[in-house]
Amino acid sequence: MHKFINPFEIYSEKKLFWLGVGFGFIAALISSYSNLLIFGSLKVINNYHQTWYIAIFNLTLILVSNSLVLFVFGRLRYNKTRFIDVFNVVLIAHMAIYVLLFLTALPVVQNALIAIELEILDKGFAAPKLSKLHMFTIGIFGILTLSLIVYFFYLLIVGMIIAMNSKSKVDVFVIIVLVSIWNTLIQFLNPFI
Repeated sequence: MHKFINPFEIYSEKKLFWLGVGFGFIAALISSYSNLLIFGSLKVINNYHQTWYIAIFNLTLILVSNSLVLFVFGRLRYNKTRFIDVFNVVLIAHMAIYVLLFLTALPVVQNALIAIELEILDKGFAAPKLSKLHMFTIGIFGILTLSLIVYFFYLLIVGMIIAMNSKSKVDVFVIIVLVSIWNTLIQFLNPFI
């Protein structure tokens, strides 16, 4: 259980790196074959057709840009912060988003999302009527999505505190704000192929 709470203290630097890269590659394949895109670190969008190598590029863009932003912050706070430590933190934290991607790709979730989309397109936002199965699916999916985003931030904070050798509570707030602002900016810039 401790490996899910703080994997940065249990696994070596190499193991974290290869684990993150391996799961990133699998996420890129899922993204490609299910026509989903991890749009920034906090959002998965539907109907984004991409080949597997474009999916790898798009995911790499997110991972490297987030790592660079957090590395600059880490260096400003503690000048011995290493890029590989920050990159490993970003790789491992994104595993929560990869689970979200996998859940979004499930046919039962896709069917519920399409049903909602069709209802909204047909009747607008005024109380769309859905089957109980679709409502239940979306309810569970929503709870899991929020939980995974919280877990993403938890891993990011725990890892960055170790990478920066930080004891400050302000750093936690700054990390959350930095990642949120940066990923919102990525969505506006839309650098994805």
